Amino acid sequence: MLFGFFLTEACGLSMAEMSLIMAASLVLNGAVDAGIGRRWRTLVVSTVDAMRRQAWGAPVTCLFFLLVCATPLIAHDQRLGWALFMLLGFRASYPFLDVPQNAVVALAGFSVETRQALLAKRNIASGIAGLAVGGIAAPLLVRGEGPVAWLTWATCLAVLACGSAWWLARTCRPDETGDTPAEIAPIPSLSFGGVLAALAVMMAAGATFRTLEPYQATFAGRGMGIMVWAATGGLASQFLWFAGRRRVSAAGMLVLAALVSTLASLGLAWPSPLGSGLAGLGFGIATGWLWLALWTAMMTHAAAGGATGYVGTFTCVSKLAQAAAMLLIGRVMARSPYRVTLVDPGSPPSLLMPLALLAIASTALALAFAVSQTGSDGKPAPPRPAGRQARAPAPRRPASS
Repeated sequence: MLFGFFLTEACGLSMAEMSLIMAASLVLNGAVDAGIGRRWRTLVVSTVDAMRRQAWGAPVTCLFFLLVCATPLIAHDQRLGWALFMLLGFRASYPFLDVPQNAVVALAGFSVETRQALLAKRNIASGIAGLAVGGIAAPLLVRGEGPVAWLTWATCLAVLACGSAWWLARTCRPDETGDTPAEIAPIPSLSFGGVLAALAVMMAAGATFRTLEPYQATFAGRGMGIMVWAATGGLASQFLWFAGRRRVSAAGMLVLAALVSTLASLGLAWPSPLGSGLAGLGFGIATGWLWLALWTAMMTHAAAGGATGYVGTFTCVSKLAQAAAMLLIGRVMARSPYRVTLVDPGSPPSLLMPLALLAIASTALALAFAVSQTGSDGKPAPPRPAGRQARAPAPRRPASS
C-alpha cells in the first residue's frame, strides 16, 4: 500500500524510478511464487509441512522488509541501488512465507463451505491490518515524522510477522481440521483459467487504486479518510457477503459488487472528504467480495491436489498484474506534475483511480456471468427430511400385444 509513496516522497526517488523498481521486484516475486509452488507440489502435502516452511521463510522476509524501510538512512546518491536490491530481496523471499501459508487453507481438509468461511476470516484480519496501515503508518509518511518513527513501526511489524509465523508452526497439529457444516454454499466451480483472467484484471486495477491512495490523500486534499474507508470496506465486505448470500445468489452478489464499484467511481468526481469516503468504502466492499469469490474458486482446485502449484500460479499472476499497474502509474504520473495536477479530478493522474474502479466493476460483471453459466445459483439444496429415503421408480410393464 505504501511502498510506492515511500520511495518517491520519503526517499526522494522519481516516479519513473519508483515504478521500475516496484515492477521489477513484483515480476521477480511472481516468478519465485510460480517456481516454488511448482517445486513444492510433492514436498508440501500437509498442514504441518506448510507451517514449518512458512516459519523458516518469515525471518528472511522480515529482515529484507526492514532493510527496505531503512532506505532514508542511506546517502541520497546510493538510495536507488539500495532500494532496488533490498526490495528485490524482499520480493524474492516473501513467497517462502506467503505460498505455504496460503496453501494451508487447501491442505487442511476442510469442506468447500468451511474453507470459504476461513478465507473470509483471513480477509477480515487483512482489513484490520489495512486499518492499521491507513491510520498509523500512512500519517507517519505523510506528515514527515522522520525515519526513526517509520523504522519503529516497521520493526513492530516484523516482530509480529515472525512471532505469528513461529506460533503457527508450534501450534499446528496434523489431522485437526475442525470441519463444521456451513449455512451458505460457496460460488459454483469456475475454470482455473477463468479465475486467473479475472484475477489479473482485478489486481491490476486494485493495485492502481491502492498505490494512488496516499498520493490522493496528500496532494489532492482528500485526507487519510480514503485509505481508512477502503480498509473499512474490505473488513465489512466479508460480513456483508455472508449476510447477502442468505438471500441472493452468488451471481447476484457479484452484480451488486459491480454496482458498488461503479458508484464508488462517481464518488471520486466529488472533491470532498465525503466523496473520498464513499469511493474508498465502495472500493473495499467490491474488491472484498471479488477477492473472496476468486480465492474460494482457486482453493477448490488446489484442494484436489498439488496445492502449492495452484497457489503459486495464482499469486504469480497477481504479482505480474500489479507490476503492469506500476508501469502504467509510472508512465502517467511521470508525464505530469502530479503534486499539482492531482487536485484536478479530470487530470490524467486523477482519472486512473475511477478507471480502476470501472475495471473492477467490469470484472465483477464478467465473473457473475461465468457463475450464472454453471447452471447453479450457489444456494444450498433444501435438507431431506430425516428417516425418508427416495424410492426407486417402479419398473414399467411391457405393453400388451
